[in-house]
This record gives sequence, structure tokens and C-alpha cells, in this order.
Amino acid sequence: MDYLKAFVFGVTLAVAVGPIAILIINRGLVYGFRSGVLCGVGAALADLTYALVAFTVGSILVSYLNMNQVYFSWVASGALILFGLWMLLGSLKISDAAKDYHTSAVQKGELGYLTSTYLLTVVNPLTIVAFVGFSGQLVKPDFGVLQVFNLSIAIFLGSVIIQTLLATFGASLGRYMKNPKSIQILNIISSLSIIGFGILGMLKV
Repeated sequence: MDYLKAFVFGVTLAVAVGPIAILIINRGLVYGFRSGVLCGVGAALADLTYALVAFTVGSILVSYLNMNQVYFSWVASGALILFGLWMLLGSLKISDAAKDYHTSAVQKGELGYLTSTYLLTVVNPLTIVAFVGFSGQLVKPDFGVLQVFNLSIAIFLGSVIIQTLLATFGASLGRYMKNPKSIQILNIISSLSIIGFGILGMLKV
């Protein structure tokens, strides 16, 4: 039952339409399915990292995050705003010549998509708060290494399934949108949305 709860938690966390979901859809739209999936895997790996740490450290991690929640929120929100601004600047530079998406450059930077999404998910306030609450429900004093690993993998599987669907949605949308200007507008909207999440996070601190 705990494994099912962990799987559902991974699904729920990924389904939440936050800055990471928007980023994955955007990457699938602009750069195609493969790049979108790499972003999704990066986000799911971040969830796996939090799960391993949360279930291993347990109550110590929960109390630590609670004590430093304000600092985590400021850093995470600042990271979202800066990344959103970086995306926005890139969006404004897109020209009509970009409709082929410069395939070679995309392939060269694919690892960067995975890494950047991983780092953004790690500092995402939604991820931090969610794992603080969830780990407190499942962590038990008699947890062994195998239980920690299995629960973490269950969360990862739930997360990566949804992240892949988000990438597929973005890539499918991209097939019907051949006009570079339309893609540019959606890219700008995505950038502003991520900045908005960052500002909202700061206002809630």
C-alpha cells in the first residue's frame, strides 16, 4: 500500500501545473519530443533525489526544511525568476530563420535540458513543501535500504510517466504550429508564467 501511495504521490506532484510542467511542454513544443522528454526525466530524477533523501533522513530532514523554509523559498523563487528572464530573452531573439530549430545545436545542448530542469525542480518550492509533508507520513523508524529505494523508485515512475506525457503534448502541439511567430508568442507566455511563479513564491514568504 505504501508503494502505491508513493506512485500516486509521484503522479500528483508531476500533474500539478507549475513552472516545471510549463517548461517541459515548452521544450517539447519548440525543440521536439526528445528534448521535452529529457527535461521530463530531469524533473523526475529530481523527485527521485528528494525521495531518497527524505526517506533516508526522515524526521531530521523534515525539521530542517521547516526551520529554513523562508530561505529555501527565497532562493527557489529567485532561481525561477532568473531562469524565466533567461528564457524570455531567448524567446525575443527567435527569428523566422528559427523554424528549422537548428537541429545540430539542439542535439548538442540536450544534456543541458536535463541538467537545468533537474536543478530547477530541486529548488522548486512546490517540490520542497510536498516532500516535507509526504515524507512525514510514510517515514518509519524501521525503514531499511530496500524500502527506501523501492518507495523512491515508485515516486520516480509516477513522476516520469506524467512528465513524458507533458513532453508528448508539447511536441504534438508543435507539429500543428508551423508559424515561428506563434511559437515565439507561446515561448514568451511560458517565460512570463515561470517568472510569475517566482514572484508569487516571494510574495508568499
